[in-house]
Amino acid sequence: MDPQNNQILSSNSQTQPEEFRKMIEVEVLKIIKDLAEKGQTSQERIQEIARLALDLIKPDMNLEELYSNAVKLDDRHSELAPIVFKVMKEYEETYEKKALVHVSQLVKSGHYEKAQDMVKKVLQFKALGNN
Repeated sequence: MDPQNNQILSSNSQTQPEEFRKMIEVEVLKIIKDLAEKGQTSQERIQEIARLALDLIKPDMNLEELYSNAVKLDDRHSELAPIVFKVMKEYEETYEKKALVHVSQLVKSGHYEKAQDMVKKVLQFKALGNN
């Protein structure tokens, strides 16, 4: 796994969603470039893939919106499945673990309602990723 991408998801900086969005866009561009170079994919299909990425992954989205939309990338274009896998894997390995540590801290400090909300959010993301 690329440590730089891991840092993107675990960073607390305000640029975190922006960095994550850029990473997704770069991955989409890599796939589009590969498809174009191989010459086995029609220009129309390549344009559809680009349009879908632009429709789903937009500037100023928060991390949750980016994740929710990123897992939809391969719904109509299976060529984008590697990106969805990468996004889900990074989420599982960083954000979810970080959230579970936070839940544990909330429980220990007696903030049960906040802990419950955090668990619901983690489960919601897992459900999104498994569809």
